[in-house]
Formats: sequence, structure tokens, C-alpha cells
Amino acid sequence: MSLQYMLDNNVSRYVQADTLEELAEKLGMPADALVKTIDDFNSYTDGETVDPLGRVAFSGIKIETAPFYAYPRSPAVHHTMGGVLIDAKTRALNLSGEVIDGLYCAGEITGVLHGANRVGGNAIVDFVVFGRIAGEQAAKGE
Repeated sequence: MSLQYMLDNNVSRYVQADTLEELAEKLGMPADALVKTIDDFNSYTDGETVDPLGRVAFSGIKIETAPFYAYPRSPAVHHTMGGVLIDAKTRALNLSGEVIDGLYCAGEITGVLHGANRVGGNAIVDFVVFGRIAGEQAAKGE
């Protein structure tokens, strides 16, 4: 499925505009904020300005030629890095490392399984393996 097909058929709410101001209007956001964000980004790509967030992985290609495209997004929790600490029986632990009676956790809410990062797709193993353990433990009332 091409981007043009998605635009022509309003698939996934992709939008296209000839100016950043028009794009901002279609996205329902202040035009001056979008223009400033793009100006800032462009200054980071050529090294004119250091990104205050420390990001360095820019392509070197500025955003300055129309048409401009956007894909409206909404915040959502995808994966809880850190998450709830559990033991081998999937029992939730408090900050002192003590079991919280009756609380079992599995899947993306749990922490420490992936260290400082996670490998995409591993959440499936998390919720299947630990979900089964959590269900067994909860059924036993342990």
C-alpha cells in the first residue's frame, strides 16, 4: 500500500500539505510551534546547533521541501521499562523486595527481564511464560 493510496483514501489519517502552517492546521496544532520545531530540527541536522536533548542521530537532511506529510499519533504505553519487580513465581515485590500478597504480574508491566533495554517481540514470551506462571500461582493462592 503506497503513501499516495493512504492519502487518497484517508487510511490511518495520514495528512499532506504544501506548507508547514497548513500541515499544522490539519493536525490541529499551533503553526508557530510546528515551524519552530522544524527550524530547530534543521539546525541540528547540519550541526549549526547542538540538540539540547543530546540526540545526535540525525540524517543530515533538512525538512524544507513541500509537500509535507504527517501521521497523527497519540501517546500510549508500549512497554514499561523498569516496570514492576517480580520474583520467579511472578509475585510483585515492593521497594524492600518483599512479596505483595495476592498481586501477580506478567507481560509488559514487569521489569528487570530485559535489563536496560528490550528486544522487540520478546513481550510475547513474557506474557505467555509469565502469564502461565502467574495464573498457576494465583490459582494455588501462593
